[in-house]
Amino acid sequence: MVVHKLRDGRRRGGAVVETALVLSLTMSFVFGIFEYSRLLMNWQLLNNATREGCRYAIANNTSTTISTDVTTIVTTYMAGQTASFSAFTVSVTGTHLGVSTPVNNLTAGDIVTVKVSGTFKFMNIIPLMKMTTLSITSAVIMVCEGGL
Repeated sequence: MVVHKLRDGRRRGGAVVETALVLSLTMSFVFGIFEYSRLLMNWQLLNNATREGCRYAIANNTSTTISTDVTTIVTTYMAGQTASFSAFTVSVTGTHLGVSTPVNNLTAGDIVTVKVSGTFKFMNIIPLMKMTTLSITSAVIMVCEGGL
């Protein structure tokens, strides 16, 4: 009977070590899924914000403050998730007959391009694993509806 009690005491310590190993691997896997999902959510949000900025640019390209307006719309559409990115930039360009032209000088049928880029910052919540950054760029090209 005494031998059986000693074996139970030693087994309890082994169970704790096994639980710690399995739990740490399981939690790392769960946190990895969380980070990947967060990346996909922000990527989709960036694509949608770029599209909304380009829609605004093609309909309001005669405005003298078009670049500032598009940047404001993209940042607003990102709903505070720009904090997940470093070096977040928005650029608006126009093309008339194959030549780069200021957006507010475009005519109907010309091309407007809105490009949004940033470096995604992972949260580093996975234990013992250093996550790197990921550069994400989204560009939308649409044909201008209005103009001079």
